[in-house]
Amino acid sequence: MGKNKLDIINFSKIYDMFGEDAAKDTLNDVNSGRVSEKTLEKYLYTDETKEEYAQRLKDEYKDLE
Repeated sequence: MGKNKLDIINFSKIYDMFGEDAAKDTLNDVNSGRVSEKTLEKYLYTDETKEEYAQRLKDEYKDLE
């Protein structure tokens, strides 16, 4: 299997918002070229930036390190 074209932050955001099935389907859509990651990001990050979301994830899971 080739390299995933959807980065982990975007995958996590979709997973958080819509669940596992939607995240997997979106990953498949990006990998197959049906949708671009740039297009996804335009709609995923309306309330916070990708960087803010990544930091929030990091803060939420720092106790697990």
